[in-house]
Amino acid sequence: MFYLPEAHTDFIFAVYAEEFGLIGIIVVLTLFGLLVGRMLHIGLSAHQMNKPYAAFIAWGVGLWLGLQAVVSMGVNLGVLPTKGLTLPLISSGGSSILMTLVAIGLVMRVQWELKYEQLQTPKRRQRLSV
Repeated sequence: MFYLPEAHTDFIFAVYAEEFGLIGIIVVLTLFGLLVGRMLHIGLSAHQMNKPYAAFIAWGVGLWLGLQAVVSMGVNLGVLPTKGLTLPLISSGGSSILMTLVAIGLVMRVQWELKYEQLQTPKRRQRLSV
């Protein structure tokens, strides 16, 4: 109908879907799924290493970005009423993209600390029986 109230911010997914079609939608959904899934996996790894604060950071950021993306896409599909949420990492908006990048940076730091701790813990050397 050639009418989107905020085509460059709130309804960017509708414009993207119009331009790239079903394949483009599947690509965006897959990338968001991989991003959120990886964050939840990092949280699970932190939980297994007995680091609850790091686990809660990773789980919280993963859920935040995942739910925000689902709500934004739901608004674009007309399933949900307009909420004013941007699509993370895609919609224009200075404060939104800045806070999203800071949150992703926190999760990356959690992952770095987990990997660093894994490298620092000495592994038992197993002797070969000859």
